[in-house]
Amino acid sequence: MTSIEPTTGVSPAARAARAAGCAFVSLAVWMGLAYTVIQVQGCVGGMECLGDALGIIFLCLLGAALSMWGLLRLARVRPAWQVALAGPGVFLLLVFGLVGGFFLGTPQLWVIAIMAAYAVAAVLVDGRVSARARWITLGALVVLLVAGVAGLGRL
Repeated sequence: MTSIEPTTGVSPAARAARAAGCAFVSLAVWMGLAYTVIQVQGCVGGMECLGDALGIIFLCLLGAALSMWGLLRLARVRPAWQVALAGPGVFLLLVFGLVGGFFLGTPQLWVIAIMAAYAVAAVLVDGRVSARARWITLGALVVLLVAGVAGLGRL
């Protein structure tokens, strides 16, 4: 007998939206912390602060990635650990694929790319998404990566 009742789980689109929201919150908190630490250090510009600022920003991005698991669990994005692990990988594929084009000088696009990466990761690990759709998405990300790397070679 077939059930006509809708599934009680969250749709892949809602899961993707929740994951993107978690990424935005995590980035906002950790980048706000990075900005505060840089300002407290007294950096106002110049090359002497560049190394410290880059190190602080890198550590805060790492903190944002590590805190994603807890945020995803709070937002009930299941399985949170898989999305938290897949998000940075999808982000790297997106960024290395697009960095040769228009990403370098626009921090807002980096935030959007991180949000999109976690949204795509949430859909990719959803068991209800067909294997064919997963392979097509991964293939598109790899093609984007190859095209971006080829574009960097021409610079």
